[in-house]
Amino acid sequence: MHFKLFEIHFDDPLYQEFLAEQEKAYARRGHQSMVRFGKGDPRVGADVLSCVAAVDDDGRLVGGVRIHHGVTGELPSEIHLRSPEVSAAVARARAQGLAVAELAGAWVAPHWRGRDLITLLMVAGIAAAEGRGATAILGSCSSRLTDTYALCGFRWRWELPLIDVPFPGITSYYALDGIRAFHNREPRLTRALQLVGRALTNSREHLAEDVLRDCARRLGIRLFELSLLSPES
Repeated sequence: MHFKLFEIHFDDPLYQEFLAEQEKAYARRGHQSMVRFGKGDPRVGADVLSCVAAVDDDGRLVGGVRIHHGVTGELPSEIHLRSPEVSAAVARARAQGLAVAELAGAWVAPHWRGRDLITLLMVAGIAAAEGRGATAILGSCSSRLTDTYALCGFRWRWELPLIDVPFPGITSYYALDGIRAFHNREPRLTRALQLVGRALTNSREHLAEDVLRDCARRLGIRLFELSLLSPES
């Protein structure tokens, strides 16, 4: 397995494959409408988009996450959650001179769920966002996924549960912190972000398997254990 990093162009066949696989993954819970933020939603404006994509040994895309580099438009969580508090937090951060990016649209193929691939993708996404100039990261997710993303350094605003308007019955939370705070969360995350950051200074478009294995080891996740390597196991 390796990770491929690329800027999004909507007519790129690789990105069209990314969207198709993401939509399949989201359809499992009826959330495929969320894919629209990666399809040129006009509210996202002229913001630069990039991706981190996981590619298996057979060359298939098996997971990924988008990076929204906020410039002129709204970020996906601002649009999706329709929360004045979230939009105000982003505005305050920008007023303080922070370059706010958001990791959004994370997905993994069904046969890779439960193997910590999403954790590795999110950590790579944070490092990639930082390498492209972001100084703060916005994120949001449903209560079902807060523990998973907390492992990647997100610290949720528990005092502000948000009703997920498009999906009644779901409660979501948001987080917005400076990237340096992610580096200071705990040693395992610090070491992993430093490793990926160094690797991306050598190659902005590729994270080789040896880097991913080392990152997984530092994070203490099981993605590359022998019992988990085969998608059919």
